Amino acid sequence: MTQHTFDVLTGNEITEAIDEIARLRIDIFAEYPYLYDGCVSYEVEYLRKFASTKQSFMVVMKDKDEIVGALTGLPLAHEQPAVRRPFTTSMYPLNSTFYFSEVLMYPAYRGNGYASKLFKLAEQYVGQLCTYTYIALATVVREANHLKRPSAYRPLDGMWQHFGYKPLANHICIMDWQEHGDDNETAKPLMFWIKSLSNICQSWSQRSTPLNSMTALG
Repeated sequence: MTQHTFDVLTGNEITEAIDEIARLRIDIFAEYPYLYDGCVSYEVEYLRKFASTKQSFMVVMKDKDEIVGALTGLPLAHEQPAVRRPFTTSMYPLNSTFYFSEVLMYPAYRGNGYASKLFKLAEQYVGQLCTYTYIALATVVREANHLKRPSAYRPLDGMWQHFGYKPLANHICIMDWQEHGDDNETAKPLMFWIKSLSNICQSWSQRSTPLNSMTALG
């Protein structure tokens, strides 16, 4: 049976993993619904903020020594303006909200419960900070009849809801990126999802040692 490990990375640990995470982002976001045509140099520069921003982290899943899944997060107040903007007049305060920037996993590892392990470690990490009241994430919005939508594609809305996140239909940000086959960047809407951290924070305040790794068999 294969052993997969899950670790929380911060600071210099993130720096050492940036090249692998950059490749993972490019590979996963090339898929529908993002269809992102990325380049390694941009990705590496983008990911540096997780190494340098206080309280930022990455949870990585490894198969042997290879990173095959990741969840990245940082305080929402340190995200780019387009991501922060929907929360400037929101009932969910900007400075009380943590942001999960991306959830990534290669197709061969999906459907085995590994995403729940990424979320568990990520939420516990944020919970032990006892600084934030909410966790937010955002997903791109595509038309149901999008021409590039694969016939077998299933939105991940059910997974977000299963993990306790609820949609915020009135919290939309606009991001620009270039799709495969296009010559220029175009604007895309992303909708936010939100989860309260009150119960997680309470349970973590009773722990003396933070959980920073996990091993799974599968």
